[in-house]
Amino acid sequence: MALTVETGSGLAAADSYITATAADSYFTGRDAPTAWSGLSTALKESALKYATEWLDGHYAWEGEVKSVESPAQALGWPRTNAYDDESRVIELDAVPERIERACCEVALAHVDTALNTIQARGGAVQSEQVGSLALTYFNFAEVEPTMPHVRRLLRGYGQPMSSAIVTVQRG
Repeated sequence: MALTVETGSGLAAADSYITATAADSYFTGRDAPTAWSGLSTALKESALKYATEWLDGHYAWEGEVKSVESPAQALGWPRTNAYDDESRVIELDAVPERIERACCEVALAHVDTALNTIQARGGAVQSEQVGSLALTYFNFAEVEPTMPHVRRLLRGYGQPMSSAIVTVQRG
């Protein structure tokens, strides 16, 4: 099934922030990783859908959805009252380019390691042992993939929502 790409109108049926063709152009400017360029259009579109869902599920975006009066807007963008990390107003009638670029990066990550994989213990490793060396980690490790490049792209557009639980004890 083809993508319904958000145009900046606040579409009710949108399921991606960027087209597969635009994602191809993005990756062409970045040496066209074969993990992406070798995919069929259908697989690229599927990855972009997962990436869009991942972004909306992992970021508390700045501002409010454009269609605040109507629950019809499917995605987190476009938004009103949103500013970038330089305090510039983010255009109301468009999906910001940095959101589109982040969507591409997350889609590529999904191609490498599926974002919808079920993970024991949420993916957190509690301990490991190699020979006589044993390591025990904190119990509040992130349970989802962390993507530093995506976090940098989205700086100022919203805050990443952590899946970690942190316990603070006073001494």
